[in-house]
Parts: sequence; C-alpha cells; structure tokens
Amino acid sequence: MSHGRACAARIRERAAHEGWPLIHTAAQIATCCQVPPLRAWRLAHGMPLEEAARRLIEICAETGLRQPKLHKGDLSKYELGRTPVPVWMIDPLCRLYRARPDWLGFGGDYSQGDPDATQATPFRTPFPLDKPDHGGHRKSHSLSFSGIGGSDDMRRRELLHQMLVTSGLVLTPSHLVATEQTRQRLHEATTGSGIPADILDRLEGLIPGYERRFYELAPVPRLGALLTDFDEVAHWLGHRLPVMTQRRLWRVAAHLAELTADTLYVLGQGRHGAAWLTTARTAADEAGDRTVATWVRASQAVHAVLDEDDPARGLAYVQEAQGLSRTPSPGTVLAFAMEASAHAKRGDDAATHFAFSRAKDALERVPAQQQRSGIWGYQDRKLQAAISNAMTRLGRTREARAAQTEVFRQYPAHSLTYVTARFDQAKCLIHDKDFDAGCASAARTLLDLSPEYRTPLVLNRAREVLLLLPEKHRNRPAARELRDILATTQRA
Repeated sequence: MSHGRACAARIRERAAHEGWPLIHTAAQIATCCQVPPLRAWRLAHGMPLEEAARRLIEICAETGLRQPKLHKGDLSKYELGRTPVPVWMIDPLCRLYRARPDWLGFGGDYSQGDPDATQATPFRTPFPLDKPDHGGHRKSHSLSFSGIGGSDDMRRRELLHQMLVTSGLVLTPSHLVATEQTRQRLHEATTGSGIPADILDRLEGLIPGYERRFYELAPVPRLGALLTDFDEVAHWLGHRLPVMTQRRLWRVAAHLAELTADTLYVLGQGRHGAAWLTTARTAADEAGDRTVATWVRASQAVHAVLDEDDPARGLAYVQEAQGLSRTPSPGTVLAFAMEASAHAKRGDDAATHFAFSRAKDALERVPAQQQRSGIWGYQDRKLQAAISNAMTRLGRTREARAAQTEVFRQYPAHSLTYVTARFDQAKCLIHDKDFDAGCASAARTLLDLSPEYRTPLVLNRAREVLLLLPEKHRNRPAARELRDILATTQRA
C-alpha cells in the first residue's frame, strides 16, 4: 500500500493547488492507485486508518447508533471487501467522508439526470454489503472510473474515452469488457443504409493520422483513441452499403484492429490481443486487400513468436502470409523476418540466416511507396531490429550489436523497438560473461522510461535478462538491484 499512500499524497497536493473538488480527488486516487472507492475517499481526506476508525466511533455515538468495536484492521478489511460492511454503517461512513453512498461504492447512481453532471458517480464497482464473495474475499479490486449512468452503450463509450485521456497504465476489468464489446460490434454489422462521403473520407483519413502519431501516444491513451475510432467504423459497417464502400471501411477496420491488438499485447493483455488480430484478419479478408491481409498474418506471427513463445504457430502464420503474396509487400518481408526469429528461438543458425537473406531480397523488391509507412511499411531499420533480436538469441553478439547501432540511431527512445534493442544489448553483455554490466544496462533501460511506457510487455523483456543469467550468478548485487527495480515498477 506504500505506492497508494505516496501517490495519494501527490494527488492531494495537486488537488489543493488546482482547487479540485473532493470527489475528483478521490476518483483520481482510485484510478491511479488501484484502490477501492472506500479507501480512495479516506486517502483523499489524508486520514490514517486509526483516525478514521476513531472518528467513525464518535459519529456513531453522536447520531445515536450502536457503538462499533472498530479497529484500524477492521476498517481496512471493509475497504478491501474482505469483510462485508454492515448496512447501518453506510450513513456514518458517508458523514465521515462527506460523500454519497454510491460515491463510496455502495451500489450506483441510476437516476436519469445529466450523465455529464458533476454529481455523477465516479465509481461503478458495487461494494459488498451483506456477504463477501466466495472465500470471504473480493476477487478483484480494480475500479472503472467511468461515472455515468444511462445505457450500456453510453457507459462503454465513456470507458473508451477514459483510456483516451488517461496517462497511467491501469486497465480495469470494465475497460477490458468495453474493449471486447467494441470488437464484437463489428460482427453485428447487418442492417442500415448509406454513409455520407465526407464521413467516409474522414474515417479513411484515420489511417495516415495514426501513421503520423502512433508512437507519440502512450499505450493506454492510444488504446482509447483506437477503440473510439473503431467503434465509429463498426457503426457505419452496420449500414447497408455499396460493396466498394464496405471494402474501404473494412480496410480501415483491419488497420485499427491490428493496432489495437498490438497495443493490448504491449499492455500485457495477450488473450485480448490475439482476439483483435483475428478480427483484423477477418476485416482484411472482407476488404479483399491482399497487402493488408498479408501484413495481418505476419503480425500474428510476430506475436506468436515473440510474445507467446510459440514458434511453431508463428511459422504457420508465416506460411499463410507468404502464400498470400503474389508480389513482395511489407507483410512479406515481415513474414520472412519472423521466420528467422522462429528459427533463432529453436537455435537453428543456418535457417535463421537463410530466412534473413530472403527478407533482404524481398525488401529490395518492395515498391518504395509501400516502404514509407512507419507502421505498415517495412524499412531496413525494422529488419535491423529483427536481426538484433534473433542474433542475440543465437549468442552472435557481434552481429547483434551492429544491428542495435542502427536501431538506436533511427528509433525514438520511448518506442518499444528501441527499448527491446536496449534489452538485447543487455543480453549480449550477459552472453559475453559481463553479468554485472548486463544487469546494469537493463536497469538503466527501465529507469530511463517514463512510467506510462513501463508496460507489462516491457517488464517481461527485462525479466528475460535476469533469466538469461546462469543460476549461480542470479544473486549478484547488480542482479538483485535489477530484481528490486522490477518489483518496484510492478507494484507501481
């Protein structure tokens, strides 16, 4: 809970400086610190558990209620949902924190008022009143800082909007439900008619927009933006449209779904990412665009090989991507690069080098205009990133370092490609028996990143450095320091 207290103190300072209302302060603490609403309100008041318990007893005495035998441990259990909150204690808690019951997590606000009003409930997770979940504990304390009533569709859109404007890494179960509902909407596209030409042009313009700013967005706001845009595309695909118009929209949907999948993998949500890649694949096939369809299958290979440690499945996707290509495209080059990575995971040096030679040959034959896109194009710098990763796995540190030099020169420091190459650099040091330098390099890579970029996928890349250490060297001071940094980052 040390993160919660420290973070809450910073939020209170900012709230005092900017004149936030108390409800906004509590909501920010709940979102940032990942604590239930009852605890968030106590932290918003800056009140220790002992003081809160004492004042609750005093309030009960003043209002003529029964005198609870309440200690700080009891109140902590109420806050975490481990002990059901007596119904008669709701009023004293509301008096203590100057809040409504639904603000403290007891039920929700189902009134028909303005959903954007300041009085809306910012905490939608019901708090246990009569009995706890199985085993006496709550299964999850994640909160959705949504704060609106209305229809399910309105709540889903609000959750997507939160991700667009949130700078932290917190993804609550409600956010993931909204994410999945948004994906599924595309498959409900059955009725309707027409789309104005200006709207169609604007939706197609989303793709170059993401090409320009994709790497400038932190993962959670990026996910919110993608899902909000995908939601609109899915809405229009629900209309009856001319075939060519549908294909144009399906192509936009394929690109947005592929970027959404990539972002979910970065945030450690591999199962959801895989589902979105399936959706991207379906959309690309509906669009009838071989170039996009090839890219999506190659992207499936990327995540199967690098994130899911399943080179066999990755190679199956590679074969599908290569089978779709009549002429070389960026997806073809990516597929060859992932074939090389899969062979590197299996320790097959000769097959890895052969696949890379095919990738280089294909890259030379890709039309220049298809190479330009920073996301869906394939330039030499992307190939160098793949070479860095594969050669590092094979322990060919000299070739790996040559590729890393190009990656560091051409990618922004906060991009996942750059960060992954930094971890490859640390692994190369360990391959060369410089264990302390390897751990120190990985630690610096983590500390140099802003918190919003220390995603679960990045932390997994850092753990790979530790796992590469021989067993007898895993308790060296540098290794312990890296392990401590990882633990601290994970808690934050």
